[in-house]
Amino acid sequence: MVNILSQIQLTLILPQLNKILFIALLLLVAGTFSVSAQIVDAEGQYVDTVFNDNVDRSAEDFVIASLLVADPGTVLYSVLGHACLRLQCPTFGMDYCFSYESEGVQNRVLDFLAGKLMMGLFVIPVEEYCDIYREEGRGVYEYTLNLPIEVKRELWRILDEHLAEGIRLPYDYYHRGCATTAIEFVKEALGETVIVYDRSLYEHPHTAREMYFEYTKPSMWMRFISVFIAGSETDVPHHNDRQLIVPMSLVHAWQQAKVNGEPLLASEPTVLVAGEPQTSNTWFTPMVLAILLLVLVIANLFWNRPYFDWLMLAAQTLVGCFMTYLICFSDLCCTEWNWLIIPFNPLPAIFWHWRKHWALPYAGVLTIWCLAMAAMTIWGHVLVDWSHILMVVAWMIIVIKQYTFNKFINVEKSECQC
Repeated sequence: MVNILSQIQLTLILPQLNKILFIALLLLVAGTFSVSAQIVDAEGQYVDTVFNDNVDRSAEDFVIASLLVADPGTVLYSVLGHACLRLQCPTFGMDYCFSYESEGVQNRVLDFLAGKLMMGLFVIPVEEYCDIYREEGRGVYEYTLNLPIEVKRELWRILDEHLAEGIRLPYDYYHRGCATTAIEFVKEALGETVIVYDRSLYEHPHTAREMYFEYTKPSMWMRFISVFIAGSETDVPHHNDRQLIVPMSLVHAWQQAKVNGEPLLASEPTVLVAGEPQTSNTWFTPMVLAILLLVLVIANLFWNRPYFDWLMLAAQTLVGCFMTYLICFSDLCCTEWNWLIIPFNPLPAIFWHWRKHWALPYAGVLTIWCLAMAAMTIWGHVLVDWSHILMVVAWMIIVIKQYTFNKFINVEKSECQC
């Protein structure tokens, strides 16, 4: 997910990173020692602390690990919500969120589309993390992980190692999303121990796009836009936990999963920040726009207003240029191919002068495309939204109109010459 921590001054985080790494390693080491160190207290002041061998580091509650899930936001990069891991050591008053995400995208949208953003593991005190979502009106919920103490200590060590690596990997929401990396961190800590999921996860495979559609129903516009950005790689079905790219899908799977015969999630969720349910607050959805465009295109067959066709061509060309950029030039993940490039590409505008030669074959291609996309949707394998299909139908009518209109003009010219 895209970085929510960019809203926090780095000066509040960076001075603590080395101390978190140093202290966490001390907490995880077994043995007898007595060490003095400085940590940051709740007021942000450095205080002297002595670690000694009187602490039972093998106690199950010495380290508490949990999954934190935040409610979806209202923009494209937050519409799925966010997942991160929380690790606590109550004995020494340590409580941090380890969140895998990208650099801030708020003022770098073009870098995002170009695939130039980087991502990595961030760490932040839980209270500050919750304050961010509280200001946005988004809820945060905690699910305690029922893991042995040695696994939780190993998990903390692994997270510290990844934290030390810094922000060095290209942004990839598909292979390195927040939910995906949470799964990988826990699996790495478990070692040879396997997370046993419910059979339904293996018997009913889903694609990333289908999971995205399922969990973004209130955000119709975000879902509509996402289809233009996420290409066909997200249409590959997975029979394992690779399909769990959405934070809430991860929660639902882990609620039924077991480790060593015990439930992976120990209890019902704890509400850290109360949030309001997300609902659609607009009647003007992509489907309304698609129906409106289709009605206007059909009406224009009788009105015959050329400027309307030119506006539709301009819109199709702009979207086509955007699609061409993503597929041919962008380094953003999952943009190698997109089925929408067939109806939305700049070729019709480039060769518009010669449309009488290609309009009818192209209309046939668009017809096949619409039928194929509709059939896939009906059969349960979603590739695009119905609003995309209706828009392509409207564009197909314009293409057919241009062919028949030019043919009619040519017939008239022939008759006049005779």
